Amino acid sequence: MKKIVLLCLFTAIIGGSIFAQSNTPTTNIKGTLGLSNGKISVVSGNITYYVGGLQRYVGFIDGLKEGAQVSIDGYASAPAIEGQRDRSFYPVKLTLNGKTYEVGSPDADKLKSGRNDKSKNSKGRGR
Repeated sequence: MKKIVLLCLFTAIIGGSIFAQSNTPTTNIKGTLGLSNGKISVVSGNITYYVGGLQRYVGFIDGLKEGAQVSIDGYASAPAIEGQRDRSFYPVKLTLNGKTYEVGSPDADKLKSGRNDKSKNSKGRGR
């Protein structure tokens, strides 16, 4: 009986720790839209954020063009090299000209839920 209770308790602890990983905080960046290395970016302070997924909305959101002042909520990646000033940014919300747009991306959803496969070693997966 003790073994069954311990097994159930252990299973509950493991299950709870898996779901507890979904508390990744969002980041807000404010700045001017631009192009850096052929990618849409926002320079905020001394950091350049490469904002993935916004190219899908160019032409559909009025005013979404180079030089626009924006505020974007989403998930920033850690720098690949310590001290590096370039980061990837996965947007969730875009505020432009006083209007807010939901612009979630699959990569942002992975970061939100703690399932970022990009950070794992891909050897042995057939890729």
